[in-house]
Amino acid sequence: MSGEAAYDYQTVARGLHTAADVEALTDQMAPAYRQLLADWLPANRDAAIYEVACGPGVMLVYLKRAGYTNVSGSDSSQCQIELARATGQDVKLADSIEELERHADARWDCLIAIDFVEHLPKDVLIRFLALTCRKLKPGGRLILRAPNGDSPFVGRNLFNGITHVWAYTTIETRALLRMAGYERVEFAEESVALLRQHRWIKVPLMKLAQSLLRGLIRAATREQIQFLAPSIYVAAWKP
Repeated sequence: MSGEAAYDYQTVARGLHTAADVEALTDQMAPAYRQLLADWLPANRDAAIYEVACGPGVMLVYLKRAGYTNVSGSDSSQCQIELARATGQDVKLADSIEELERHADARWDCLIAIDFVEHLPKDVLIRFLALTCRKLKPGGRLILRAPNGDSPFVGRNLFNGITHVWAYTTIETRALLRMAGYERVEFAEESVALLRQHRWIKVPLMKLAQSLLRGLIRAATREQIQFLAPSIYVAAWKP
C-alpha cells in the first residue's frame, strides 16, 4: 500500500463515509476549535481563508458555521475531496503546495494547515512555510496543528500515520517560522479544550496532573516543558 493509498484510507479509518459523518465530527470538534482558535481567526467574517490539505472538510464546515463566507481549500485525495464537496464546501482536487504557488502573492488573510507539516520532508517544509508567508496579506496569519516535539507523548501522533516523517519542538517551530518571514508566533495545546463532559471537575484535575508531571520531568531531566499534549496548535502572524 502506498502512502497516498494510506492517506485515502483515513476517511474509512475515521468512520467518515457520508456528509452526515463529517458534520457529526465537526459537532465533536467545534467546542475545541472555539477555545483554541477564537483569538487566532480573523475578526472579519469576509476574510479570505484557505485550508491546505483540507481532508473531508471538517475545519471548513466549522468556519462556515462560525459565519465565515470566503473559505476554500484543496486536497490531493479524491475520496476526501468528495466528502468535503458533499458538505457544500468550495474545494479543489489538487496538490495544495502547487495550488498555493499558482495564486498571486498577498492573496489570503488566513491559511490553515491541520496535520499537514508532519508529512513534509525538511526541504519541502522550509519552502512551504516561506510560500505561505508570501501568499498572506500583511497582518495575515498561518494556523497549524502538528505533532508536539516537546511532548514525551509525541509518538501517539507522530507514529499515527505511515506518511509522517518528522516532529518539531516549539523552539525549532518558532525559528523556522521566523526564518520564513513571520513575526509573532503563539502555541496552544488541545488537552483541556477537548474535554467535553464534566468539565467542572475534569479541567482542574487535568491541570493539576499536568503541573505535577511538569514538575517531575523538570526534577528528572532539567527540561522545562510547557506543552504536554501529543499535538500542538501554532499560529504565526505576517508583519
